[in-house]
Amino acid sequence: MGRSFGVADTSKSAIPIQGVSPVYDFSTQFYYLPRFDRNRLKLLEFKLKGKDTIYHNLKEITYIVGSGHHTNSHLIDCDGYLFQAPFTYYTQTNKLDLPPGFENGHNTRFSRPIGLECMSCHNAMPLGFLAGSENRFDSLPLGIDCERCHGPGSAHVAKILRGEITDTSRTPDYSIVNPRRLPVKLRFELCQRCHLQGNVVLAEGKSFFDFRPGMMLKDVMDVYLPRYEDDEHFIMASHADRLSQSACFKSSKYSMDCTTCHNPHISSRNLGDGFFNTKCQSCHHSSACREKPSVRSDLADNCVACHMPASGSVDIPHVTIHDHKIGVHKKLDTKQKREKITALIAINNPSPSVRSKVQAYLQQYEGFEPLQWYLDSAHALLKSCDRRSFLKEWVHYAYLTGELTTFRSLYPLIQEVKDSVAYNTPSLKNKNAWFWYRTAHLAGKAYGVKSALPHYIKSVELAPHHYEFKIKYAVSLAKIGNIDDALRILLDVNSSIPHLYEVSGNIGYLYLLKKDNVNAEKYLLKSLEENPNYDMAYKNLIQLYLHTNSDFKLKELKVKMRDLVPELYKELSAFLK
Repeated sequence: MGRSFGVADTSKSAIPIQGVSPVYDFSTQFYYLPRFDRNRLKLLEFKLKGKDTIYHNLKEITYIVGSGHHTNSHLIDCDGYLFQAPFTYYTQTNKLDLPPGFENGHNTRFSRPIGLECMSCHNAMPLGFLAGSENRFDSLPLGIDCERCHGPGSAHVAKILRGEITDTSRTPDYSIVNPRRLPVKLRFELCQRCHLQGNVVLAEGKSFFDFRPGMMLKDVMDVYLPRYEDDEHFIMASHADRLSQSACFKSSKYSMDCTTCHNPHISSRNLGDGFFNTKCQSCHHSSACREKPSVRSDLADNCVACHMPASGSVDIPHVTIHDHKIGVHKKLDTKQKREKITALIAINNPSPSVRSKVQAYLQQYEGFEPLQWYLDSAHALLKSCDRRSFLKEWVHYAYLTGELTTFRSLYPLIQEVKDSVAYNTPSLKNKNAWFWYRTAHLAGKAYGVKSALPHYIKSVELAPHHYEFKIKYAVSLAKIGNIDDALRILLDVNSSIPHLYEVSGNIGYLYLLKKDNVNAEKYLLKSLEENPNYDMAYKNLIQLYLHTNSDFKLKELKVKMRDLVPELYKELSAFLK
């Protein structure tokens, strides 16, 4: 765990120094090649035409996520804003590929934000998170530390410095949490904090900072996972969920937990099969095994190989992990297959609130799988709820479905709460900011852009470092003709996060409207430097060059389009003649 996060250099990276073959993304036609420059890792994104490089963009990689046991993933830092880079090194197979979720036409390149939820498990508690943002940090620790499992250590350090030493062989030291002394149930809750990954719904008023060793996880968050007709599905960090389904775990009546088999201070790969088989045989005598002697002999009586088979997880490619549901398993391919979903369950809470369940269905649709079943389930619950009490959830539902009739029926209630403290208080999760942002989007659709502006203002005031809110507010300002204020906001975003090509493209367009041709060209070209596939930047440059009679520049642009975006070139060829 101490190697879970670090600076992207040769000492941290698992990528061979001599290099690897580039990754090719068929959907965007970009290649990705990591390489080291004076010990620091960089990523070259490029395009080829034949053997010629027709586009290249070099990004510095700032951080690596992952110990290297299964993967190394990579982050870029833009003025404190963290984004995932579009390559992962899968160490079990020594393979470079796109990250999970970037495949099959979903390559978001450098725009996937890495926020507090991600960092709160993949690192020590990130105290440098900047409130009012989604993914901005003033500072970051470099790896999970002791306090993640032992709780805040300041009282313990102060006690030791005062010379107050506790003989822990005789009595607990109450200045620090020793998980070994916790009840087994609470020890299991501690492991679940990060080894029960899923769709997280925070309890009202709670944040990812609030869980401490010794607490029940459900007091801070509910963690939801879908259940399928076939129960052999599992994701990478589902160890606690799968273990809790095991007959061994259930029959132990909470005398078994993760530390029954795992020492959190020693990597499991350093222990070997014999260590874990001995753990199994401390409860089960080998004579009770009903497998054929020939099979047992071939497997060297390896209990884990049969009863915790290794396979690929649903969510992470090129990785195999042991299924922690101990039992007799049907044979699986190395890849699991998705089957029909039967339920969405709060794994750590048998009695979640109606609000928690509604939010879980909406989040599952928005962030994991856009299946109509989730929206229908949310709506079925919402219909029996008071609209005023569940206004945020109703607006979220309308936002996801685009149901303007539903939104119009909610709008009088929204007007009533516009000055309410309950809807205008900032939080680390930005719940109220998101409410006003969704309201602004829907109000713009239902009543016109001017109706959206007051709500966008509220979202930006509550989350002043949330670049998405600022961008949408600026675009709305531009639509009503307030070009100067829109430019001011977009230029501010661009100064911090220059790789957001749509932002620089919008800046170029606004300068075009102002007839500032020099800056219009500057930012439109900048947009294409960040994304040579961006149609709107080409179209606006064409307008600019036609207007200014820049025949040579237009000719150069046509050649560039022919090579980089041939479909757009064909579409516009008649117009360009």
